[in-house]
Amino acid sequence: MAIAGYAVGATQGYIYVRAEYPLAIDRLRLAIKQAERAGLLGNRIFESQFHFRIDIRIGAGAFVCGEETALLRSIEGRRGRPKPRPPYPSERGLWGMPTVINNVETLANVAPILRNGSAWFASIGTPKSAGTKVFALAGKIRNTGLIEVPMGIPLRTIIFDIGGGTPEGTEFKAAQTGGPSGGCIPKEHLDLPVDYESLATVGSMMGSGGLIVMDSTSNMVDVARFFMEFCMDESCGKCIPCRVGTVHIHGLLDKISQGEATPGDLALLEELCLMVRETSLCGLGQSAPTPVMSTLRFFRGEYESMLRPAAAYRPGGNGAPHESSAG
Repeated sequence: MAIAGYAVGATQGYIYVRAEYPLAIDRLRLAIKQAERAGLLGNRIFESQFHFRIDIRIGAGAFVCGEETALLRSIEGRRGRPKPRPPYPSERGLWGMPTVINNVETLANVAPILRNGSAWFASIGTPKSAGTKVFALAGKIRNTGLIEVPMGIPLRTIIFDIGGGTPEGTEFKAAQTGGPSGGCIPKEHLDLPVDYESLATVGSMMGSGGLIVMDSTSNMVDVARFFMEFCMDESCGKCIPCRVGTVHIHGLLDKISQGEATPGDLALLEELCLMVRETSLCGLGQSAPTPVMSTLRFFRGEYESMLRPAAAYRPGGNGAPHESSAG
């Protein structure tokens, strides 16, 4: 971060950490003190005219604060809510000043690149997705935890060679990449290279490196409903498409799960997902429908198997559905 500050002429940096990670906060505080004692932070770094300090800002845990403008508002002590762009943070960001925002994983690559050269970094991964990526393996997989792999590694290698495959007696069904609003990738795409471009072709994303595995015991409608509930609860409520749309999408998924939905409800679900994706203000709302859309794309049969015939839903006098009779 100090190198990035030197590059842009900044003298102050902030590390934003959620309050749920007290151990990480303690270790960061210790590391900052050690860097100050070593002359790597503070005034006149390496006896130069460059000054740079780092402070820690602790967030309350809102998922929306992963969006850069919401994160900046949270650092300022305000409610974490996105705001329209432009102006972008690089023009008017923290306290109205030009601000550079980077993921810590990006900043962690800076010193090795300066030490080894850009050609070294570009030699790892793929031509368009260079370097490595840290993933958190979780779900129905034998070996969970953090891994670091080169970009472009096949999904199959991560799941089976590193992760050890699914538990005994089950088969791999899907993997979700990109966190709660990422897409679910079916077994037909196990040989997909894990890089930014390839993940986009199957409706998923890299995100912050979450990778959750589902096996043959997983119901993909329930999976989509679980992640939609998370996005619904984490919506900041500022824009109507996200605030209201996620609630309606979750309601339709509930209806499908309970066996009360018709083919018309499935069509409405797809329409709502597109609307929320295209009209939400920030990345949270725009990506919230992704688990639903990807499971509809690759596991549509599971949705359709839970529907009731449209004929069973002719409205009665009180607007409630009733069973149709023959003849």
